[in-house]
Amino acid sequence: MSADVERDLDLAWELIEAQPTHPKIAELALRVLASQPQRSSALMVLGDHREVCGEVDEARRLFLQVAALRNSWFTMAARALRQLESAENNHDEALRWARTVLGENQEDWDDWMQLGHAQASSGEHEAGWRQLDEAVALCARTTADDLPKALRKRAQYLLETFAPPERFAPAAEEAIRTNAPDSWVGMLLGYAYLAQYRFDDAEQLALRLLREDPTDDLLRSLLGTARAMLQIVEKARGDDITLADIQGTGALEMAWQQMRDHRLGIDLPSALAALDAVLPADLRATLRPGAADLAGKKVGSMVAKRLVTWHDGQEPSSGATWGTAEPFRLMSADEIIAMDAEIEADPAAHPGWPENEVWEQVMTDDAGTYLVVVAFGALVRRRPGQPDEPVADSMADWIWDRVAGFGGRDPRPAPWKTEEPSAPGRR
Repeated sequence: MSADVERDLDLAWELIEAQPTHPKIAELALRVLASQPQRSSALMVLGDHREVCGEVDEARRLFLQVAALRNSWFTMAARALRQLESAENNHDEALRWARTVLGENQEDWDDWMQLGHAQASSGEHEAGWRQLDEAVALCARTTADDLPKALRKRAQYLLETFAPPERFAPAAEEAIRTNAPDSWVGMLLGYAYLAQYRFDDAEQLALRLLREDPTDDLLRSLLGTARAMLQIVEKARGDDITLADIQGTGALEMAWQQMRDHRLGIDLPSALAALDAVLPADLRATLRPGAADLAGKKVGSMVAKRLVTWHDGQEPSSGATWGTAEPFRLMSADEIIAMDAEIEADPAAHPGWPENEVWEQVMTDDAGTYLVVVAFGALVRRRPGQPDEPVADSMADWIWDRVAGFGGRDPRPAPWKTEEPSAPGRR
C-alpha cells in the first residue's frame, strides 16, 4: 500500500508540472488522502490543482489545512496562500502571508521580493518599492545567476503597483540590459520614455524592437509618436504648438497610463466589460445601444468615443440608477457634438469651457453640471461659476468604483495610504 501511495503522489506532482489542469491529478491526490487524510504533499498538490482550475475557495481551504499542521510543509503552504491572495487582490492577506513566510525563512531573495510586491499592492508603496530594490540587491549578493529574473520581476511589480514612469523606466532598462525582455516590457519602457519626454530614447528603442518584430502596430505607433514629438521640439521656437503646450495636456503621461492599464487589465475597456457583468437591471434599462457608426463625427477624444460606443448615452434624468450621490447620466454622441458646437459658436458665453485647455464632457445631471475628462485623464465635476472639483483619477477609475459598488471584482492595487503624505495620488 505504501508503495502505491508514493507512486500516486509522484505521478500527481509530475502531472502538476506538465498539465496542471489534468483531472488525473485530483484522482491521484484524493486516492492518497483516502488512506492518509493529513498527508501534506497530497493536500498541497490537490490545492495547486484546484487553484489552477479556478476553484479558489477550495484551494485556500486545502492550503490552510496544511498550514494548520505546522510541519515541514508550512512554509510552502504559506507561500501558496501568499500567491493565491495576491492573485485574488486580497492584498492585506497577501501581505500577512508574505510576512509569515519570512518569519520562517529569510534567505530567499524571492520571498523578500514578494514582500515588497505585497506591501506596494496593499498601499505601502514607498516601503514596498524600496523592498523590491533590496530584494534585487540580496539576489545579486547571494544568487547572482538569478539576477536577470530578479530584475525582470522588479520591473513587473513596479508596473503592477502603479510606480510612476521615472521609477519604472530605470528598472526596466536594467532588466533589459541583463536579459532580453518580452515585447510588453520594451513597449511600456518606450511609453515611459515618452511620458518623461525622452523622445530620442523612445525612437531608438522602438526602432530596435521593430527590427525584432516589424509587423507590430503598437511599436509602429510608438515610433510615430516619438518622431512626431521630435519634430514638434525641433519647430517649437516658431510654431504655434510648443513642447510646453504638450506638457500641459498630459497627453504623453496619459499614453503611458493607458498602455500600462491595458497591460494590467484595468483600462477603460476592461472596466466597461466588468461593469456589463454586474449592471443592475434598472440601470441597464436606461442605457441606449452603442453607437454603430461614428465615422465623420467628432465625439470628444478616446474616452467619450469609448463610452458612446459602449452605450450611446442614457435616458434623460436617469442618473440616479448609478446609485451615486449625484444623478449623473451618460451623454450621447449627438449631445456631446451639439454642446461642442454651441461652445465653439459663442466661447464668451461659456467661460467655464476654455479653448486653450483639454476637456471632454461625458456625463450630465441634466441641471447644468457635468462630469468632464480633463488634462492627464482626470475626471472632474464642472458646474457654472465654480472651479472644477476632482471626482476620480480617470474615467476608468470611476467605472471600477461602480463595478465594486455593484459587487464585482476590482483588480486595482490599493491607493496610497495616508501614512505616506509625500506620495502622489493613485496615478
